[in-house]
Amino acid sequence: MKHLLIILSVLLLSSPVIGETSEEKQFIATTNIFVNTFSYILNKQNAVGFHFGKGFTDINEDNIEKGETIFLGVNYTYTLDCLQCDSIFILPLLGRGNTVYTTNDGSTYTYSRLDIYLLGGYRWYFENDLSVQFGMGPSSVNASKKSENLKSNKGYGNDVEDRVKKRRFELINHTPFLFIGYTF
Repeated sequence: MKHLLIILSVLLLSSPVIGETSEEKQFIATTNIFVNTFSYILNKQNAVGFHFGKGFTDINEDNIEKGETIFLGVNYTYTLDCLQCDSIFILPLLGRGNTVYTTNDGSTYTYSRLDIYLLGGYRWYFENDLSVQFGMGPSSVNASKKSENLKSNKGYGNDVEDRVKKRRFELINHTPFLFIGYTF
């Protein structure tokens, strides 16, 4: 977590070297309820920022009832045309977090994770400074077990471990995303 904040600080402080935007709008805030981002506009096509959120997944398969993830990370946005117009974008994200899986017997398994996403899509920008982004892409999640709280000896931990292994790399992330943003 400390390393992510250091990386974000370096990126934000390096904007004079990369080139600050001359327009008055300097920030972009986006959300889709589960994930929130805040980005600093470096120039016409580039922005850096951080993202955070909390996601819930009702799994209800392989003896796993649900998963809950809390995360924080840094991101970079590159657009082919510009940040304040309709454009194709590329959005690499790097984040850390924890996922707690709850199994059918009430046991919980906590995993620490490092996430890397390379997302792409299209951003529609409107005159009132609102934007809508839609995209998807590959992801890699490196997760390791931090703790477990067992309620029975049914061996559901193996089911959780199998799920974690299956999700280490996904060519197309499990869900396309849709963000609503505001530039100010």
